[in-house]
Amino acid sequence: MVVWLRGDAIYREAKEWAREQVKRLEELGITPKLAVLLLNDDPVELETQRKYVSLKARDVREIGGEVEIYELHQTPPERRTSEALRVINTLNKRDDVTGVLIQKPLPPYVDEVALFENLAPEKDVDGLTPENKKKLVTTFDLQRDLLPCTPAGILELMARYGVEVRGRDVVVVGKGELVGKPLSIMLMQLDATVSVLHALSRDRVRYVKWADIVISAVGRPPELYADNPWRLTGDMVKEGAVVIGVGGKVSSGKWYFDVDEKSVAERASHMTPNVGGVGLATRAWVLKNLIKTTYRVAKLTTTTRLLT
Repeated sequence: MVVWLRGDAIYREAKEWAREQVKRLEELGITPKLAVLLLNDDPVELETQRKYVSLKARDVREIGGEVEIYELHQTPPERRTSEALRVINTLNKRDDVTGVLIQKPLPPYVDEVALFENLAPEKDVDGLTPENKKKLVTTFDLQRDLLPCTPAGILELMARYGVEVRGRDVVVVGKGELVGKPLSIMLMQLDATVSVLHALSRDRVRYVKWADIVISAVGRPPELYADNPWRLTGDMVKEGAVVIGVGGKVSSGKWYFDVDEKSVAERASHMTPNVGGVGLATRAWVLKNLIKTTYRVAKLTTTTRLLT
C-alpha cells in the first residue's frame, strides 16, 4: 500500500507560523508585501502561472500580508527584459516591498541571468539570485537560508515522512533552474547519488527504472506538448520506489500532470499526490521565505529594534 506524501500539514503549520510572524512585524510597523512578475506570454504557461500566482497571493493575504502583481507579459518581446529590469530596480528601492518573485519559467527571449543578477538578494523569495544560489554548493541551512521554494518543500516532505535520501539512487527528470538543477545539488549535499535527465538524455526510462527515488519535474504533458512530451507511468518505476511529481500545467481550466497517479501508486512505496502534495509544500515555503525576506529588509531599512 502506497504512503501518500501530502503537503497539507506542512502548509497549515507554515501559515500558522507566518501569521504569528506578521503580528511580530506589525509591532515594528512592517507588513510583508510580495511583488510578483509575470513575463511568459505562452498561453499554457501564462494560464498555469496565473493559477499558481493566484494561490500564492491568496496565501499571503490570508496571513496578513499584501501582494502586487506585474503583468509584464503584455510588454513587446523586444522590450520585455528592459521593462522587467526597470520594475525590479524600482522594487529593490521600495522599502514597503519586502519580497519579489519572478515567476518561472521565463520566455527564451528574456535575459533571465540579468533579472536575477539585478534583483536584491534580501528580497529574493525564490532563492535564485547568484548570492543566494551560493548556499546550494556550500552548506545550506533549510531553516535559515533563502532556498528555492519547491526543492525546499520536497526535502521537507521527504523528511516529514521518513524518506531517507542519504546513499539512495535518485533520478531527477528535468534540469530547470527553478526545480531540477537546485534540487539535484541539494540532494548531492545530502549524500544522495543523483542522475539528472533532460531533453537530450538517451534512454531516460532505463535510468528511471533503477532509481530508488524518482522526481519528475518536466511539465510537458503529452496532451499539451507534441515536442518532447513526458509522463511517468507505473511500468517505468521499480517496485517500492519513491515518486515525487512536480510538473503540472493548466489549459482551459484543466490540470495535466507529470505523473500518472493511478498506475504509479500500484508500484511505489511512497509518492506525492498530484493535488495536495508538492504544490502545498511549495506554497508553504513561499510564505516562509517571504517572512525571511521581510526580516532581512527590515534590518536594512529601519533603526527600530528588531524582534529576534
